Amino acid sequence: MNSKMDILFGQTEKKIIEALNKKNLKQKLYNYILVETQKLNKEIILEGYPFWLTIDPTNICNLRCPFCPTGQNRNSRTKAILSLDNFKKIIDELGPYLIHIDLCNWGEPLLNNDIFKMVAYAKKFDIDIKIDTNLTMLDENKAEEMVLSGLDKLIVSIDGASPSTYSKYRVGGDFNKVIDNLKILIKTKKRLKKKNPYISWQFLVFRHNEHEIEKVKKLARDIGVEHIGITKAFIGDKDWIPLNPEYSNYDNKKLENNTTEFTYECFVEPNNKFCNWPWEAVVINANGSISVCCSVEDEEDDFGNIFETPFKDIWNNEKYKTARMYIINRDLKNINNNHNICVGCKHLGLINFDILSCHSLFT
Repeated sequence: MNSKMDILFGQTEKKIIEALNKKNLKQKLYNYILVETQKLNKEIILEGYPFWLTIDPTNICNLRCPFCPTGQNRNSRTKAILSLDNFKKIIDELGPYLIHIDLCNWGEPLLNNDIFKMVAYAKKFDIDIKIDTNLTMLDENKAEEMVLSGLDKLIVSIDGASPSTYSKYRVGGDFNKVIDNLKILIKTKKRLKKKNPYISWQFLVFRHNEHEIEKVKKLARDIGVEHIGITKAFIGDKDWIPLNPEYSNYDNKKLENNTTEFTYECFVEPNNKFCNWPWEAVVINANGSISVCCSVEDEEDDFGNIFETPFKDIWNNEKYKTARMYIINRDLKNINNNHNICVGCKHLGLINFDILSCHSLFT
């Protein structure tokens, strides 16, 4: 790394540059440096392409989780299943620049029958790929297909160590079935002598399950899971907020004094209030609609559709430029809102992704 970049970039950027250079991913490396330089320079119009993609194979789910818009059946998005052909078109365009793909967002990805064909196709572009799943829909054949696809990381959402605790949030799920499926997957990895996918048990912490954290850790270790993620949840009911502030996204003092909608007014202040999404990442929904970040619940707040408009035209359109302007200066008087989801956003910095979590980049 030359002296100029050494001064410009922090430890995270240096680690990514080193890893990309070591793997000889020159186009991804050039794009990453360009994107990070433009972000640090607070540029509005970008030459670089996103290096992080969240793409939804489907926004349909078989569970009814109470704080998820899909689980609530809000119908705020067009129901769709992404076709393999459309997925390939997207990856053909963005794949050369991508470091990571989250192959999931608002639905259960295993409901898309082509999900592992998608993984295998994207892996041709040397992309780190992760799937989040409730793992209710797995059998031995699917487990083998998953392992052989080249998937790097699997996040399994299990918010309890017992059927009663688990089912309070994962409504419609079967705890024992999910545990059995997890065992099938681990057994399949061993049979095929594969290290991946690296499996992480994600435990969303609520008031009703925080007493089971240590029990979950032990159960996960006994089964053979590589990682246990104890995760702070975004919650839609004060009574669900954990009593232990260590596991909460919310400030207890603000909660006590607040009478308005607590989800926006009572967040713990993030360490970094700068949102990286409009520079580094893009979200593509199953119907091609483009969201500025992974938490945009309503299709009416999206910035375009990749099946209708070339991505390069969406990436620097007026909505994206407005979003970047607001994040840079937060001056509402000088910004034409035009109903832009980013203007006035209270999540800034809270949902920044961790580029260092790219499993294949460091293994």
